[in-house]
Amino acid sequence: MESFHMNSAVQLKLAGVEVLICDVDGTLTDGSVTFTSDGCEHKTFNVHDGLGIALALRNGLDIVFMTGRQSEMVTRRAAELGVTTVLQGTSNKRDAIDALATVKNLNMDAVAYIGDDLNDIPAMERVGLVFAVQDANEYVCRQATIVLNKCGGRGAVREAIELILDAKVGMRTVVDQYITSSRDAASKLIQQ
Repeated sequence: MESFHMNSAVQLKLAGVEVLICDVDGTLTDGSVTFTSDGCEHKTFNVHDGLGIALALRNGLDIVFMTGRQSEMVTRRAAELGVTTVLQGTSNKRDAIDALATVKNLNMDAVAYIGDDLNDIPAMERVGLVFAVQDANEYVCRQATIVLNKCGGRGAVREAIELILDAKVGMRTVVDQYITSSRDAASKLIQQ
């Protein structure tokens, strides 16, 4: 991950993030949607993003998936990762964020959003911190607090999560805890 030279105000915003709302198509995926001849839909998710989401959840950062489309693949990926809030078929993401804030009693300054295209801008206007994937639309990049080095579906979500966790607890701590828990899990398997 490339090093960012951020000012202290952005670092404070990163440290204060409690919820990261992730757009799906073009952010958690590369934006491709494949339909088979029998009408099935396929999406490709990045395993690096998946591990980043697992690290986020393990370290108390809530993750929300939000998409304008409906897809069983999104439901399945969320379940695999332990993401419990999945908002699909969301044509008005601004209203969806407002409703989510009410239900979860969110302080919008503690909410970050990551997206890639014009339909994300209304949501981005509601939150305290905005990430744009590297290959986002230029208007989305203008809206962003941080334009990431990674493209959608290619590790951008992981990059955003690592920036947040680094500001909150330090990535060295996150990595050390992950390695320790992996060793402990491996020891338990061997002892069985």
